[in-house]
Amino acid sequence: MSHSSPKQLSWWPLALTAVAGIAFCAACYYPGAMSLDSAVIWSQARGAPSTNIYGAGLRWLWWLTDKLWTGPGPLFLIQLALLWSGLVLVARALDCGLVARIAFVLAAALAPVVFVLIAHVWTDVMLLATLAFAVGALLRWRDARGAGWLGASWLALAFAMTLRHNVLPAALPLAAWCVWLHPRAIAIAPARRHGVIFGAVLVLGLGLQAIGMLSAQAAQRRYTLWPATTMWDLAAISLDANRMLLPPATHKPELSLDDLRGAFQPYSNVSIFTATRGRVMGPFFLPGEAAVTELREASLAAITGYPAAYVAQRWRLIRALFGSKPRDWPHELVYVDDELQFRDNPPVAPNRSALHAICIHFAEALRDTSALASWPYLALSLFALVFAWRHRARANAQAALAVLASGLAYAAPLPLIAPSAELRYLGWTCLAAVVGAALALTSGLQTRTEATTSN
Repeated sequence: MSHSSPKQLSWWPLALTAVAGIAFCAACYYPGAMSLDSAVIWSQARGAPSTNIYGAGLRWLWWLTDKLWTGPGPLFLIQLALLWSGLVLVARALDCGLVARIAFVLAAALAPVVFVLIAHVWTDVMLLATLAFAVGALLRWRDARGAGWLGASWLALAFAMTLRHNVLPAALPLAAWCVWLHPRAIAIAPARRHGVIFGAVLVLGLGLQAIGMLSAQAAQRRYTLWPATTMWDLAAISLDANRMLLPPATHKPELSLDDLRGAFQPYSNVSIFTATRGRVMGPFFLPGEAAVTELREASLAAITGYPAAYVAQRWRLIRALFGSKPRDWPHELVYVDDELQFRDNPPVAPNRSALHAICIHFAEALRDTSALASWPYLALSLFALVFAWRHRARANAQAALAVLASGLAYAAPLPLIAPSAELRYLGWTCLAAVVGAALALTSGLQTRTEATTSN
């Protein structure tokens, strides 16, 4: 199969597919569901003191769109536009026929996890949409060599770094792939090529991380973030060891193990702060650096003193995060169907259409099944990774390796740092699995050198 013929297929049917997909998703979900996190970010965009608890990117974008159109609707439409346009750009790079390309766009956007998550205005959803666009723009730059596509991909990566604090593992493989594709990298002598590429990726990675850190520093109120997970872990270890291991500076003297036992949930850290009647202090409001230091020392002592209990706590989280969620757990771990009001935010009329009701019924029916778990996508990622590696001389197989590595690297730290088992944390990992698998399985015969010198 020649590489040039499928690339010359008209892209208009793909564009029309994207427009129809955006319209369909808007009919299903507009103006986009808002959880408490979304509502707080909107409040900060409207003038409430900003914090580094959330990435700054969504707040900045919301501040801008609110000048033109108040509410979550504009952000929701931007998410849809980034996602569907990114998938169309990826589809144009696939070595297959037009029908298969259209099928890919629909399969990726309407995959159960992706379709349920895109109902929300969340940093996680904006991230998966932005990274999808970045991947599509990089593929278009590879094939068409338009400098604008390269610039668009880097703008998308820079914006992604401002959305969440843990984006660097997802961005680095894409940055490395961009360097690998560059004509100057191809021209370097083989003996020096890998060293030069490594140095370039290191510099770019530091630059991306600087963007993320500087955006966090723009917050008016800055807090230490790791106590949110650490205090949950300490509560779990305390219950296992049958002794209070939370340091005194983090709770009131009357807090008992029974209080912790009654409040503790295996799927989220929130309850130990909200269901202990104020006896456990909020993780972002500890009284000074001395309390933070005390918590750090107590955490290290608990992990080294009770390693089995710590592993058991994290293993529960891993199973809850990557597996299906039991039906008696809150559906908010999977989806939110609300326009949460917070402080003086204007009220938002929810979507009450029949189509929306069908979509929510779909999400509710599947939320305790593997269809809305991330482990099938992880399995797909690993299968596609092996396949792409075996065909790594091909241009799209190399693209698949970058995308799959991005999704897997994004998920890799979560077993240690995640404060809950919410599905949204793995949105990009799930979408990357579908995109990477499509690139790997339709990789054709074109090599990297041919890809970067064609068109």
